[in-house]
Amino acid sequence: MKKRTMRKWLALAWLLYTMLMLTAVGLIISIALPLTPPMARSTAPTHPLTFTPGLASMTVLILLLLIVVQALLVGTTAWFLQRSILTPLDAIGKASKQIEQGNLHFSLPSSSTLEMAEVVSAFNAMGQALRDALARQEKLEEERRFFISAVVHDLRTPLFSLRGYLEGVEKGVADTPEMVAQYLQICRGKAEDLEHLITDLFTYTRLEYLELLPQREEVDMGVLLQKTVEAMRPLAERAGIMVTITCEGSSPSSLLAVDRRLLVRAIENLLENAIRYTPQRGSIAINWLRKPERFEFTIADTGPGIAPQDLPHVFKPLHRGETSRNRQTGGTGLGLTIAQQIFQAHGGDLSAANRESGGAVFRGFLLASRNTISGTKEEAHSSP
Repeated sequence: MKKRTMRKWLALAWLLYTMLMLTAVGLIISIALPLTPPMARSTAPTHPLTFTPGLASMTVLILLLLIVVQALLVGTTAWFLQRSILTPLDAIGKASKQIEQGNLHFSLPSSSTLEMAEVVSAFNAMGQALRDALARQEKLEEERRFFISAVVHDLRTPLFSLRGYLEGVEKGVADTPEMVAQYLQICRGKAEDLEHLITDLFTYTRLEYLELLPQREEVDMGVLLQKTVEAMRPLAERAGIMVTITCEGSSPSSLLAVDRRLLVRAIENLLENAIRYTPQRGSIAINWLRKPERFEFTIADTGPGIAPQDLPHVFKPLHRGETSRNRQTGGTGLGLTIAQQIFQAHGGDLSAANRESGGAVFRGFLLASRNTISGTKEEAHSSP
């Protein structure tokens, strides 16, 4: 049904009422005036207008008809106002009280007038937006509680272990110099784990909540990737893993305006993850390509891959894909999250998948338009 505006409805009602009034007045005048010719009317003697019984009854009938029509018009107008204006306004008032009481599950009836229909539609849209915002807030609150409990767990585990070994040294459980040295070495490893976790937490917090902006400088991404891989190669060789890096095609200059320190951190996290899950005598292949519009790279390993149920959550903070949350294979649980945050802070992204031949593959890209000196200057000028 096509909605009419309130002005059209009221104008139509008053036009009909005016036409009826004018018609009634014309009928009364035509009945009341003597029906004599004009010449005869001018010579006839004047005398007061008298009403015959028939004329009086006709006039009363017309007046009664006018009263009935007027009552119908008033009733119709009142019904129209009640249905199109007062009922929606009453529903809006009740919905406002529900919002005040924290109940956002309401739906207002539609109106036949365009103006009230727009108001009702806007109010329903506001209610849906409030429900969506509340759902997002509840989800964020749930994630925050999980994050805090997971951080407490990850901090408590090495602390308890560290405390146990130190008490063993203090109480003489380690009664030989060799055992003392072994206990102290274990304590050093636990302290390094704690330092690594705290550093990751600090970086994650800065990227997620403090909106850390990249400190950009012109960097050759191919050279940066090569140097980072070479720095991580000894760690892979100790684990019996072969690492290769290849530039696909004849790529042009791979200069981009990026934060060197953050990009090195992201690539290191990806390589550490690949080394952690690649078995001995496995391999890790890094491929990169500089296209005119973007820089792309992949890091593929020959490990067990990522469980299908874990793929959607692999970049969530403190997710390790293991119900036992074993730190021997799980790391801090923030490395992949931080890597993705760094790429997104540069206007790119990072994704994960499984290879058909086995193993996991991580694909990252950086847009050239968002990571050039001119592009970053234009972005800075356009930002408020």
